[in-house]
Amino acid sequence: MNSIAPNPRHLREDFASLSRLLTFLFAIAALSLFAEGLYRPLKRLGAGLYNQDPGALYSFHDTLMPLLPALLLLAALWQGRGLFQQMADGDVLSVATATGVRHTGEWIIAAAVAGLVVGEVIAGARAGWALLAGLAAIGLALRSLAGVIAHAAAVQADLDQIV
Repeated sequence: MNSIAPNPRHLREDFASLSRLLTFLFAIAALSLFAEGLYRPLKRLGAGLYNQDPGALYSFHDTLMPLLPALLLLAALWQGRGLFQQMADGDVLSVATATGVRHTGEWIIAAAVAGLVVGEVIAGARAGWALLAGLAAIGLALRSLAGVIAHAAAVQADLDQIV
């Protein structure tokens, strides 16, 4: 066997390893986001609703708005985790894999757009716009890669019919 050609078993092990890594990163990021950004506002919201304070929900909304890009990136991490798990199970060239790659890219693009909008609304400036533009570029690249994977899956299906 050619030493340059990838070994499918090693690829599946790599995909499983990446899935576990993204699961760990998701857990750390979710815990950090909850501990640093959501715990106290949720506590204040609960107390405000208990005391029938009409401004409690608006206060919670104002606290939650800056966290929207981080929440969308958490969704991208979760989607990526599932994608790598699917690929570890051997489903590399399929329409489902292409859909998973496209959805991961869409979550990243949504996080970048939300970051730009939230930064403009809250700070009145585009703070960190280069990083957000980079995130959007990664998301667009993933969407393009999804098209390539879908095309490769169609070619593979045609080859399977021929053979």
